[in-house]
Amino acid sequence: MYCKKCGSKAIIKITSANLTLCSSHFTEWLEGRVERTIRDYGMIRGGERVAVAVSGGKDSTTLLHVLAKLSGKMGFEVVGINIDLGIDRGTKYSSLSTEFAVKNFEKLGVEYKVVSLKEKHGFTIDEAKVKIKRPVCSTCGLVKRYVLEEAAQELGADVLATGHNLNDMAVFVLSGYHSGDLSNLARLRAVSPAENGYIRKIKPLFLVSEKETTTYALINGIPFIMDSCPNNPRVGGPTSDKLRRIIENAEDEIPGFMLRLVENFETKIRPFFEDLPKFNLGKCKICGRPTNSDREICSFCAVKIKMTGGESQIVKGN
Repeated sequence: MYCKKCGSKAIIKITSANLTLCSSHFTEWLEGRVERTIRDYGMIRGGERVAVAVSGGKDSTTLLHVLAKLSGKMGFEVVGINIDLGIDRGTKYSSLSTEFAVKNFEKLGVEYKVVSLKEKHGFTIDEAKVKIKRPVCSTCGLVKRYVLEEAAQELGADVLATGHNLNDMAVFVLSGYHSGDLSNLARLRAVSPAENGYIRKIKPLFLVSEKETTTYALINGIPFIMDSCPNNPRVGGPTSDKLRRIIENAEDEIPGFMLRLVENFETKIRPFFEDLPKFNLGKCKICGRPTNSDREICSFCAVKIKMTGGESQIVKGN
């Protein structure tokens, strides 16, 4: 294959655009796509402070580097957040993930904050897996959403950016259709507005595939952890894992399938969900963060109570 821009050896074919590119023109293409996504969807405004959630994996580290590069051009500031979740199971996965995140923060010279779940809230995901009677990935997702929001606000951020890619979004869309869960589909957005005490959340890579983020990280020498989380489902696991394989097979057969699925959902289908009844949110009596109006405490504080031995041990604001 040869680059369609300069005729030199191509390193990737972008099937959705029938485009082959060399390393330098691919880097330029991906950064341009993210910039256009930010502008087209009004994700970031000039002068804003953008907190980037960095797990240490390929997607979040790519996002960090791209946003750091665009920050000067577009006039915003980048800060980083990493959570040490305490996932070990003999692999030291969390400590290695944090190590890679910090390498990238320091390489770029950005301000950052590492939050130890154990030090901040008194438990780890490994401990929660044993004690909490719910799927560990569900607990982990709940914890990450809460702690990232908390850390972003502590850093004075206006926006929280996460590294969800096109493959992730396609799975979320198809899972919502498969389950008929309208409330989850209604919450699935490239830009979640600042409301009910939350800051604005954005997914700048939602139109960039996993193959593209991986390629960008490799050709630009970005350090990232290659190991998968030991809690990730294996082949034959939960429905979402099977749907991911179905979607990626469909992409091979129908180039651009994922991009059309996600773009059409975001621009043509999701707006219809705006007419659905909104949840009435109250305030958690422990931490003061939003919770469903029929609950006195939020889901995170409920988990924390179970893990730390009682409500009396949770101090408001911690």
